[in-house]
Amino acid sequence: MKTSFDVIVIGAGVMGASIAAALVENGLDVALMEKGIGGGQGATRDTGGIVRGLELDPALRPLTRRGAHHGSTGIVHALFEQALKRTGVAYIASSEVCGQYLDAVGTEGTQNIELHASVSALDNGRFAAFCPDECLLIERNGGMVDARVTVSNLCRYISEKATFLDHLAVDRCVELDGHVQVHAGKLCLEATWVVDACGADGPLARPHGAVHARTIPFTRLGCDQTPSMPVIAHHLNTYLLPLGRSLMQVGGQRRQRAAHASQLNLSLMDNEQDVMERVARLGYGKHHCTPVVTQIAWDAYTDDGRPLIGRSSSKSHVYLATGFCGIGFKMAPSVAELLAFELGGLMSGTSMDAGHRAIMQAFCPSRFTEVALS
Repeated sequence: MKTSFDVIVIGAGVMGASIAAALVENGLDVALMEKGIGGGQGATRDTGGIVRGLELDPALRPLTRRGAHHGSTGIVHALFEQALKRTGVAYIASSEVCGQYLDAVGTEGTQNIELHASVSALDNGRFAAFCPDECLLIERNGGMVDARVTVSNLCRYISEKATFLDHLAVDRCVELDGHVQVHAGKLCLEATWVVDACGADGPLARPHGAVHARTIPFTRLGCDQTPSMPVIAHHLNTYLLPLGRSLMQVGGQRRQRAAHASQLNLSLMDNEQDVMERVARLGYGKHHCTPVVTQIAWDAYTDDGRPLIGRSSSKSHVYLATGFCGIGFKMAPSVAELLAFELGGLMSGTSMDAGHRAIMQAFCPSRFTEVALS
C-alpha cells in the first residue's frame, strides 16, 4: 500500500474534499482521509446550502466569488455549478443594512442585485404586511446547492485519480524535518504537507483560542407554501430555506459553544419555540406551518468571523482550513483553488504573487497568536 504523498488532507467534508480534488487536478500526489464517510459528519452533513456572494466583510468576498482566481476554473467549481440551483436569494433587511451590502460590493458587483424599497416584490407581496419597514435585496445569481451530493462526486473523483481512505480516523500527526507523519490506527503515512480540514471535530491542535465549536440549530417546518427562493431575514436573524413546495428549513438561535465539538451540549433547548416565534413574524403562524423536526448541527467558528486558512507558524508543514462559521460550502471552490495554487507553488518552489498574499493575509492563523502575545 502506498504510504507517502505530497499532501494528506484530513477531513472529507465539503472543504476537505474540495481542497483534495483541486490539489489532485493540479498534479499533486494526494491522500484524503476521513474517519467516517465523505460528507457524513459535522457541518456538511446538515448544511442548508444557501449560496450567496453578498458579504459585509470585504475580506470574505474573494472566498465567495464564483470565478477563478488563478487561470481557469477547475473540477471543484464545475461540480458546484452542476449542483447549484439558481433560484436567487432574497435579503429582508433595513435600508441601512441594504446600503451596507451595496457599498461592500461596489458598482461592479451590483449588476446581479435588485434593490426594492419594500418587500412586496417578493412572492406576490406575501411578506409585505409583516415587514412593512424593511427593504428587499435580491441576489439573482444566488441559490441552493446540495453539498452532500457535491462531496460524494468530489470523493469519487479523488478515488479515481488519487487515494481516498474513509472509515479511518487520524490519531495524531508528528512534524519532522520537512515532512509530517500521520498516524491512523495501524497505519503510518507520510506527506510533505498536511491540511487540517476537520472543522470543529478534528484530532489536531490549533492555535490557542483561535477556533471553537458552536452548535447550529435548525427546524424543518411543513407549511402551506414555501418561499420561491431562500430568504435571509436580517431583522429576525434567521433564514428560510425551501426544501420543496411544502417543506422549509429555518435557522434557530439558541446556540452552545465549546472548545471542541465533543464538548458541545447538543440538547434542543427551546429552539423549536424560538423558530416558531420568528417565522410567525414573517407570516408563517401556527395556522400556516407545523414543526416537523428540530436538529442540532455544529461547525468550527472564529471570534472575528473569518476562517483559518494557512500555516499556524512559518515553519509548520500543517495547513489549517477550518473555522468557516457554518458557510464553508459557499467558500469551498475558491478556498480549494487558492490552497491548491499555494501548495503547488511550495512543492515547485514558486513564490506567491502579491495579489494572492493580499487575499490570504486576512485568514492567517497566526493572527490569533499575535493577539495573545500583544
